[in-house]
Amino acid sequence: MATDSKTQVYFINLGGSVGNIGAMRFAWRGKKNLYKNIADGLGVVLAKDTDSGLMFGANNPRPAQVRIGYTDANGNSKSTIRFCEPDKIGDVTTGGKLNGKKVWVAGKEYNINNVAIKSN
Repeated sequence: MATDSKTQVYFINLGGSVGNIGAMRFAWRGKKNLYKNIADGLGVVLAKDTDSGLMFGANNPRPAQVRIGYTDANGNSKSTIRFCEPDKIGDVTTGGKLNGKKVWVAGKEYNINNVAIKSN
């Protein structure tokens, strides 16, 4: 009996010109629903079986990462890291594109409080 996969393949277009022509497709496997509600804002695409040219395991170039702040059920401030297309960073950090959205963490959804560029 086949079971439903617990992961999905995602990708982000890096580089390229208008319409992402010539862009590298940086791909990775992540948990299902990891980018639920926020994929469009971050420039993340859920890969289809027919997508070609996906590059897995590339160390350079890599997409930018953002830290998404949220409040858990106990009222504690927490954050999670997600990939973001470089062209979308301004939209999600200062532009508020993810305001009013929810982030999926460990099987639960939480309201997004803020988004910032991840710093080491």
